[in-house]
Amino acid sequence: MKTADLAIFDEMPFFAWAKDADGTYLWVNKTLAGFADVDIVGKKDYELPWAADSGMLVADDQEVLITGNDLFRHEMVMNLANGRTVTLNVCKCLKELDGKRCTFGVSFAIDE
Repeated sequence: MKTADLAIFDEMPFFAWAKDADGTYLWVNKTLAGFADVDIVGKKDYELPWAADSGMLVADDQEVLITGNDLFRHEMVMNLANGRTVTLNVCKCLKELDGKRCTFGVSFAIDE
């Protein structure tokens, strides 16, 4: 898959992203970029508004990378830097993006 192939996800009302094997965001859709209100691409979870939950996010990414199995989290509560919390349903899978092994994820808020 190529980054250009992901453009359709910019029109979707949920969060979508791709991270490399080191956990660096390679791509995010417009919905996630707008929600975070910071530049995400090129950063890792511990550098973003959800840094308090970065340990869990990295562990989930590593599980997907190691096992190759899809991962589903239902009602995962994210704690944001501004004190806000958001409850999400999350799915992560292992794919390639521009020739790199990556975790892809989609999630949507269930408490909005």
